[in-house]
Amino acid sequence: MKLVKYVNCAWALLAFTDIAQAAMEFTSIPLEELMEISVSSITKMEIPLKKSPVTAFVITQDEISRKGYRHLTDILKNTPGIHTANLSSTEKAITEVYVRGVFANNKLTVLVDGIKIKPPTGEPVTFLNSIPLLGVKQVEISFGSSSSIYGADAMLATINIVTQGGGAIDGVHVKATAGNFDTGEVQVAAGSKLTEDLTVSLSGSFHRSGTEDLADNYPSEYAGIGPVDLKEQNHNVHFKLNYKGLALSYYRLFNKNNSSISYNPRAPSFYDYSGAAFWETLNQTVNATYAWDINQFWQAKSSLSYESNELLPQSNYRGFGRVANAAWLSEAMRFTQNVSYQRDKISWLNGIELSFMDATPKYVVNTPFPDKVETSYQNYAVFSQLDYAWTDDLTLSGSLRMDSDSRYEPQFNPRVGFSWQAIAPLRLFGAWGTSFLAPSPYLIYETWGNEQDFVYHRPSPQMDPEKLSTYELGLDVSPAKNSSVKLVGFYTEATDIVRIIDNSGTGMPNYNGNIASSKIYGMQAIARQKFDNGLDLNLDYTLTLGTQNAEKITDGLVTLTNVPEQMIKGNAAYTIDQLTLRLTGRWFDKVGTHQSNLLYSGQSANGALIFDSNIHYGGQLKAAKWSADLGIDNLFDRKYYTIPQNDNFGSVLPQQPQETRKLYLTLGLSY
Repeated sequence: MKLVKYVNCAWALLAFTDIAQAAMEFTSIPLEELMEISVSSITKMEIPLKKSPVTAFVITQDEISRKGYRHLTDILKNTPGIHTANLSSTEKAITEVYVRGVFANNKLTVLVDGIKIKPPTGEPVTFLNSIPLLGVKQVEISFGSSSSIYGADAMLATINIVTQGGGAIDGVHVKATAGNFDTGEVQVAAGSKLTEDLTVSLSGSFHRSGTEDLADNYPSEYAGIGPVDLKEQNHNVHFKLNYKGLALSYYRLFNKNNSSISYNPRAPSFYDYSGAAFWETLNQTVNATYAWDINQFWQAKSSLSYESNELLPQSNYRGFGRVANAAWLSEAMRFTQNVSYQRDKISWLNGIELSFMDATPKYVVNTPFPDKVETSYQNYAVFSQLDYAWTDDLTLSGSLRMDSDSRYEPQFNPRVGFSWQAIAPLRLFGAWGTSFLAPSPYLIYETWGNEQDFVYHRPSPQMDPEKLSTYELGLDVSPAKNSSVKLVGFYTEATDIVRIIDNSGTGMPNYNGNIASSKIYGMQAIARQKFDNGLDLNLDYTLTLGTQNAEKITDGLVTLTNVPEQMIKGNAAYTIDQLTLRLTGRWFDKVGTHQSNLLYSGQSANGALIFDSNIHYGGQLKAAKWSADLGIDNLFDRKYYTIPQNDNFGSVLPQQPQETRKLYLTLGLSY
């Protein structure tokens, strides 16, 4: 009944604003101005979005606020070409991200103000659902290989979170959220311009939330299991100081969530669904950057960073008969020196990067003989990026990076691209690039069981980097004012993919190896229309096809796994003055399974249609500004599933429950 009241209220507000629109002022950013916004993550140099050689999106602070986005995943699940799913399972954590058909938690680069915050030695990103957006100026998302700029792991997409400086914040901003399932959250951002040259900002967040009663909503899979603790918790701290050309920053992100939700509660010999399995990860980055002008054409920037990613020892690993606390630690010291030249039609960036990494891959703690390994290695890189405006309408770009790692042969990764404004309403763009994923120590030294177990898994120190090539060709059409259409074709080819070499049938140990490959292709059609009356419509369609090696390489090539073949996303926002009504829909279909899945055996299962909604209103209260958001995720409480987890042990894993309907109210105050 409460949901009906909320929906009726939303439609009543929409009807009222239709009548009153002539007297109100529409304040959203026009599409033409949005395309002029500069982004820095694509080439490490400022370029307008309309000259990007790759598919890229910018989500501004105004859009974040008006649409009620609170975390990075709110943006990702509405970004064309990206599919998110809750397939919580040990290292993969709770939010899996697929970019154009490829699992991407360990194959994308996540930056804050151009500084890496992802795990430095290749562990999967586990915190995407925990990154707050208060105090963020814009979020830049670009597709395609970026190893020519960022090195290892920059394979599928680059996400750069650009935060506001102390002068732009100029005060204190607070947002508090309450919702069902004991959801509570606070986000705070404070900043000031202390002197003409000195600004400082400090932001932070705390979030806690539970989830549905699985035994009640999914009785055939979970009845009789008993209460399960699925509460998640995270906090974030970000400090930034700018003095003339010097920037100092500290970023910390703690994330705790249940890691056994996808395990089969009916197979207690292998899995544990008691609720005691939690991953607790801590990511930290400390950075000092100094930029200065050599002369009017040459600029230089020096950067020194410390990065760490830790699976805290209280984390509980429960699987394959092992119930124990687990931990890992990865650290890196990086020094980067960039020198850029900008004059007339040329933008040229050159640099070196020195990285010194230490890793203690996952091991079981508090045991007489912990399988603990400590390793150190180094990486030295040189890179160059050139953007050349051949004419006022045609820009060519090229970049090349060489990484020399102490563990494997040097890696050379180029990228070339172009942007051509053929005629006033039509732009063509395209890019090709290669990238690589360094063999992570946590995979090299991954082990479980003992030599008497039939699932015994031994380390594999001879692995090579995974390699990937991405191609895309697209066009932007602007048929009318505040109207745009984007058509993109993409192709991705991966080799040397790491998979488990399954020897359980022969009595030999299993181990990881570079034994798989994939070829993925597809297209995207993206349309956006803004109307003068305040209505903003977005619609995109993504088709993803291709083949990959089956779980057992001898089984040959199969269709893609956990990836929708077809995906449609729609977003309608209606803005009048300080009121914005948003309705978002996501539909996906034909999600493929693993060959060894006993329920579907490689067949596809249908997806679902899910709606989210939000009502945002802001106002002035004396010297302060206030805002309120009433949001509902999974508006109609659709009980949908993704594909069951892979199972080789004679029991069918249940289909994976996704996020149920969640209601939340957020109140914001700025002064």
